[in-house]
Amino acid sequence: MNNQKFDRGVGLIYRCHKLNNSSPRSWRIMLKTICASTEIELSNWIAEQPVRKNQPIAIFSSCQRFGQGQSDRIWHAPKGGVWVSAAINREDSSENNSQLYGLAVALALVERIERIGVNVKIKWPNDLLVDGQKLAGILPRLFFRGGKLRLLRVGVGLNVFNNVPKEGISLKQIIGAKTMNINFWSSEVLLAIERSLDLLVNKNFLCSQVEKRFWSRKYIDKETGLKWDIKGIDSSGRLILLRENKVKVLSDYN
Repeated sequence: MNNQKFDRGVGLIYRCHKLNNSSPRSWRIMLKTICASTEIELSNWIAEQPVRKNQPIAIFSSCQRFGQGQSDRIWHAPKGGVWVSAAINREDSSENNSQLYGLAVALALVERIERIGVNVKIKWPNDLLVDGQKLAGILPRLFFRGGKLRLLRVGVGLNVFNNVPKEGISLKQIIGAKTMNINFWSSEVLLAIERSLDLLVNKNFLCSQVEKRFWSRKYIDKETGLKWDIKGIDSSGRLILLRENKVKVLSDYN
């Protein structure tokens, strides 16, 4: 355990973030030792204190009992990983697609991890894989009021040096003996969330970079078992499939 840094605190996360970041955004951060779900905790926090412009909020938990994944699946979230839910005030934005936002966060996090030499792939719509095993998951949500976008919300789970299920992998397993600092990786996730806003400005660039990092060029329909070729993604983040000259567009809402 001597190469794993468990010490956590809001101040330590702030310190790492300040060292790595020059953004005008000033995060409000909360850290829980344990909670049922950071998504639930974030909703409660927003209800008590509205998210201000240029001051996004993020709630971390050292572990979660009932972390939320895609389609309300339970996300395995023990001590040693980064488990966070964040919200950003985007009342001045015309963005209306949570699917594309999720891919922007995915790409931004891939970019951060690639900096340490790890070859990370994106499994549409919101998983990051290394050697076919899940390293991170992303849960994007958009909240509207009066028909206008109010908040971008995203939940991120990143395996750092925690125990993982058989289909998962951690940074510790990939990198080996290098020191793993949970506060550093907490800051890296915040940087990725910030970077995702810039990526949304140029959708063509975003889509092309996501496509370059696809985990597979094949998609198997879970209902029919048919195998489709992945042609790419459209400007809404939907998956474009091709089979025997037939084109199919898939949304993660399907």
